[in-house]
Amino acid sequence: MSANRGQRADQIIRAATELFTASGYRNVSIEQIGAAVGLTGPAVYRHFDDKHDILVQALRSQVDLVGRLHAEAETLGRTPEEALGLFLGGLGDLTANHDVAILWRREQQHLHPEQFAEMLGHFVAYSDYIADKIAVLRPELSHDDARFLGFAVLSVYSNTTGTRGRMTPARLMQIQRAVARSVIGCALPEADSARIDDTSRPGHARRPAGRRERILDAASNLFAQRGFHDVRIDDIAHAAGISVATFYHLVPGKTEILEAILVRGLEGALYTFTDALARSAPGEELDTLVDCHVRQVLGVHGRLVPIYSRDTVYLPADVQELLATGRREIMDEWVAALRGRVPSLSKDDADALANLYVGVVGDVIGAPDLRARPHIAADLIALANAILLPDELIHRR
Repeated sequence: MSANRGQRADQIIRAATELFTASGYRNVSIEQIGAAVGLTGPAVYRHFDDKHDILVQALRSQVDLVGRLHAEAETLGRTPEEALGLFLGGLGDLTANHDVAILWRREQQHLHPEQFAEMLGHFVAYSDYIADKIAVLRPELSHDDARFLGFAVLSVYSNTTGTRGRMTPARLMQIQRAVARSVIGCALPEADSARIDDTSRPGHARRPAGRRERILDAASNLFAQRGFHDVRIDDIAHAAGISVATFYHLVPGKTEILEAILVRGLEGALYTFTDALARSAPGEELDTLVDCHVRQVLGVHGRLVPIYSRDTVYLPADVQELLATGRREIMDEWVAALRGRVPSLSKDDADALANLYVGVVGDVIGAPDLRARPHIAADLIALANAILLPDELIHRR
């Protein structure tokens, strides 16, 4: 490939990354990608096989960036602590200034199995790299506990999109650094020290009695597992135990199901939080929210987390706005509770901490081996305190 053609391919990848990030992979055409770099749609095919190939190459280019950070950290870091600091500092710069994580987070379900395994392998390798450094710094930790914390630290940096808000990249990097250090030092409690138990885990799979509820339940499971676009109407009907004709008698279409699932999920979460806060004692609002949230994500509500973060972009703009408003009301409760505990926290900082917490916990429960930890409720509560109340931010005020 000539240097000029290589540069053009890089331009296409950068333009496609921006378009995929803004609109979602499924909503972007080859013609739009070509137009962004002054090419016709067919001309793009001189550089890539198809749109899917562009997505794969875009993800690989991001992996390469992180790989260079890893190599530099290992070369320049004279101690495990210094190497870890260099690696995390580089991740902070990448995610705060370039937001490289969103493409993997939202579009991974479009990869072929071997490509998904390749990309996931990189994520696991860097998570384990962080875990190995944590294990050296904290030799009292078990192997599994170090892996749990290593995963959470990497997740801090991959949750930039929802954390950014109005803050500058420099301030976002300060927040990331403070939270990452707090997570590295997080004391994972003994099982009997948890405020709540694990009874909120789903029990046996129960099929709802009503047909519409069966549709929503089946669709929630399928969307969570495979993504909105890879699920067909007949998949949902079969899982719900009804005919396709009955499906259309009860529900207009797949998009309306996605809307119903997410709107009801957000409204239900807000109602649950509001009810719990109304019964909490003064000064206990933050603990109440954490306990309530942990119960939710370990229960059936947890399956909505990946759907919301990944598939909202495929809904009509007015529905996206409705969902954003509902989520904002929930996050306002977190901000109020945080500032009630630490009045000196700015609203922007509290909002960033709350979004980081919600994002990291969502990633943890999405990892089957971590969710299966025997005392995951206690682990999540400890993680909540580390993320929401990092000493580096709280005690400097």
